[in-house]
Amino acid sequence: MRFFKHLPYSLTLLSIVSSTVAGQLDDVSAQIPLASHDKTTDSDCHNVCLALVASLGDAAFYNPSSSLPGFRQTFFTSLQSELIPACIVTPTSAQHVAQAVSIINKHSCIFAVKSGGHSSVPGASNAPGGVTIDLSGIDDTDVSEDLGSVRIGTGNRWAGVYRKLELLNRTVAGGRNSDVGVGGFVLGGGISFMARRYGWAADNVRNFEVVLANGSLTNINQASSPDLFFALRGGGNNFGIVTHFDMDIYPQGQIWGGQSFYFISPVEIAARKASLNINSEPFSFGLWNIKNAVCVSIVEMACKFGYCIDGKKFWQSVEDTIASEQSDQYAQFLGTLTWSSEIDAWVFHTMLAYTKPVTDPPIFQNFTSLKSFKSSNAVRKLTGLYDEVRDMNERGRRHFWATATFKPSAILMDKINDIFISVVEPIRAVKGCRPTVILQPLNIDEIQHSKKRGGNSLGIDVEDVPLIIFSIVFIWDDPNDDEAMKGAANRLLHRSIQLGKEMGLYHRYIYQNYADGDQDVFAGYGEENRERLRGIQKRFDPEGVFWRLQPGYFKV
Repeated sequence: MRFFKHLPYSLTLLSIVSSTVAGQLDDVSAQIPLASHDKTTDSDCHNVCLALVASLGDAAFYNPSSSLPGFRQTFFTSLQSELIPACIVTPTSAQHVAQAVSIINKHSCIFAVKSGGHSSVPGASNAPGGVTIDLSGIDDTDVSEDLGSVRIGTGNRWAGVYRKLELLNRTVAGGRNSDVGVGGFVLGGGISFMARRYGWAADNVRNFEVVLANGSLTNINQASSPDLFFALRGGGNNFGIVTHFDMDIYPQGQIWGGQSFYFISPVEIAARKASLNINSEPFSFGLWNIKNAVCVSIVEMACKFGYCIDGKKFWQSVEDTIASEQSDQYAQFLGTLTWSSEIDAWVFHTMLAYTKPVTDPPIFQNFTSLKSFKSSNAVRKLTGLYDEVRDMNERGRRHFWATATFKPSAILMDKINDIFISVVEPIRAVKGCRPTVILQPLNIDEIQHSKKRGGNSLGIDVEDVPLIIFSIVFIWDDPNDDEAMKGAANRLLHRSIQLGKEMGLYHRYIYQNYADGDQDVFAGYGEENRERLRGIQKRFDPEGVFWRLQPGYFKV
């Protein structure tokens, strides 16, 4: 794309910046592109850091010999925290963000924007050698007088939002892990325990307060700019920096739900390995092998007491529950298969949520009838379940996430179970190895809700559902194991997709919030939606600020 330098606009730009600093919101139709440059250099980033400090004072940190205290610990995965930005902007207002974008653009330095820092994609919310804009200081939460909506600062994590709403017996369609940040979650779509009743997070946004590519601050909603409103609902970081979300809220009391864990019999695993021609290593008196033998013996003993379940039965329970779930909008669940290095066992897991205080709701009887070795299912507050999910997700480890979408099929998942075993077996000795596959249904209610306020940009139609969002999560500790772990995860992803295509069960959709950085997320939205998004981007970001200078994460 050809880039133009806009020399004659000095007075117009001065007016825009002045009104932004004063807190005025500009009309979308009046946006004037800032000057742009084709390349970014260390000198550009040095100069922009100096300019940011001069303009923003304490809201910018630039010290080439040290890091901002505590900053690295705010990221979920070490693959992000180990990146080192040239400088860090810590705005406490939308006006600070507008100033920062204006300054960054003039100097052509790369940047990234961080809300909660939960993405596992390196560079998604931390800019190596560039500017990281950390929005955690924009963390206000204001509930409307009529208790119908909430204004949420993008720097919030969901925990703080939920606790404020819970005092009012209200909730919002937010993240299921209370530690996740608001910004990236909503802009990527946002699956919620409330999704069956009210839609995904993006579908519950009434208004976005957003800083556009030229540094101006404006409100975007269905009335003010229907195209940009459509794009922001699923379009990720491609269209601006959102500083506040105005979202619908709903009455909510206690719920029933929790997590359950089930052993897979070592006999079944051995039979699957034999069918796959996987030979177990001969026993030796190494510490790892001794631990393995002890753990297998414990699981075998548990099986004798009925705490093991058959893989085919579990996957059939998943398919049957998805089918029956279409009639009950209060039900939400996910199922997982994992190998745990901590207990050296293959484990099935469910997370069930029923958003009414009904103990053991019939919709989940396929799972509750199974004998688990651990379960937390109970009537409780929603925040209790959100925090339980948070506590299962350890910070500071190395993560690989990827995703695909399929039609529900127990046969497909049982075959993927075998692929999982064949891929995981060679990496079981990796330190801290915890590979997992996750299945969560996408139901007709969610797609019907997605059509409100002009629809979102995700490209899923009612006739497509039900679907399964299939996710791969591989966790480990040592950077020396990066290649082995990422290679194994990619083999699992590609073989699963190929199998889904062969069985006629593959769907193109790629859920942005679970995707690997190499996946083409917006191809999964469909060609029509992608072309529409590209057209909107050209109108509101003609110089490509949010894809040229913000290279991290997924681009239209």
